[in-house]
Amino acid sequence: MTIRTTIRTIHVGVGGRGAWPVDVLGADPRFQPVALVDVVPETLARARERVGLPDSACFDDLQKALGAVDADALVICTPTRTHAAYCRAGFAAGKHVLVEKGMTLDWAEARALVGEAAEAKVCFCVSQNYRYNHEVRTLQRALATGRYGRPHLVDLIHHRHRPEPRTLTYPGAVVWDMSCHHFDNLVFLFGPVARATAVTHNAPWSPYEHDAGVSAILEFTSGPVCTYETTHQATLTEYRWLLQSERGALRTLGNSAWEWLPRGEIRQFAPSGPSEPVEPAPAFRSEQGVVDDWYRYMADGTEPGISGRNNLETLAVCEMVLRSAAQHRTIQRVELDA
Repeated sequence: MTIRTTIRTIHVGVGGRGAWPVDVLGADPRFQPVALVDVVPETLARARERVGLPDSACFDDLQKALGAVDADALVICTPTRTHAAYCRAGFAAGKHVLVEKGMTLDWAEARALVGEAAEAKVCFCVSQNYRYNHEVRTLQRALATGRYGRPHLVDLIHHRHRPEPRTLTYPGAVVWDMSCHHFDNLVFLFGPVARATAVTHNAPWSPYEHDAGVSAILEFTSGPVCTYETTHQATLTEYRWLLQSERGALRTLGNSAWEWLPRGEIRQFAPSGPSEPVEPAPAFRSEQGVVDDWYRYMADGTEPGISGRNNLETLAVCEMVLRSAAQHRTIQRVELDA
């Protein structure tokens, strides 16, 4: 199903991460928010004022909103554990759906949701906004030039200081709710992961009931091997990428900037000269990239990398990592389709 008119949206969850769609779509002439759904009256009131809707456009239940207003699409920004139910309500009503990451918390359910969206003939996307970040787009464009060689060794490390578990109170939350961002970036850059070997862990001082750290080796079908680490328990926050090819190394400098260190002659392991800055990609808000691709999907059928179907490769990495940690063995991608 495609549409070419202004897209009328119902926003489910308008606090926290739900604030950005209200602001971005409310300012985009291609969209018209027509209803807001949230269980917190104060949150509804603030969102209503920002987007200029009347009290009658506010609801505490999605089914009430679906029955009261005419709409084309749902934007779902609720806790991840609730995503599947809200997506299915949208599919059943024939609405296009944009859901915050992660799509859901279960590999089999993710595959089922994608199938149900296809059966309903709606455009289903997952808001993996990190792939639109200035930093990631700069890297993607740099690699596309071929100048920096073909990366084989990739390090992606994200130590986070997040002392409040909030909604991350279920097994595997660090993967389904945080690593999914990192894995989506990696899949965007290098394609599907062929094999994953992982452990999860929890620091002695962790306030999290379940493991809030994960370490993994990810082997991509296209060749690169990634050393991956993230945790919510760090004292010092650290975020870094390092990619090494036959020609040298690319690494992050902070503030979305990258530097290039060309490799020396054969048998010379040190860089051959001073580092060089990498030309940055044009800057724009990452969530706007999500919205633009979702709109294009609805308007002319151009399927983006964040479609539900394509997002399965990202969730496949989540599933492989968690299976590997639980079963203490390497997991092959082909096992997930058995």
